[in-house]
Amino acid sequence: MKSLFKRTPLLVSTVLAVGALTVFAKNSPTFDIHTSVILKAAQSEKGVILVLTERGDIAAEAAYLLLAQIKQNEGYAPLFIAVESDKVAGYRNALRLPSESLPAVIFFNKSGKEIVRVVAAKSAMAKSGQLQDRVS
Repeated sequence: MKSLFKRTPLLVSTVLAVGALTVFAKNSPTFDIHTSVILKAAQSEKGVILVLTERGDIAAEAAYLLLAQIKQNEGYAPLFIAVESDKVAGYRNALRLPSESLPAVIFFNKSGKEIVRVVAAKSAMAKSGQLQDRVS
């Protein structure tokens, strides 16, 4: 009986630690994205088209981008995620996206594995223009 009383605090602390980690995992962007993609993939014929963007004016443009992709890629389920600016870094990190890469269009197969991604990038013309300014 004494060994049970000695083990009880250890058991209770272990259960609390596991519970805390579970709550933390469920509130993470990685968990949100993964769960959303898997649920959508189960409902689709071919996979998922995920568009991740920040809220604001750019979100409307990203929605049109998703609409165009849906028309061109029938059988894929659409998933649109527009996040607030204070949370966007967490979502970018979860998807291993560099800054300045939103909106991002990412295709996942039926199993939820990433197939291909298209991300925003600075124009090569803008970069070469900046280079010309530096050279002059």
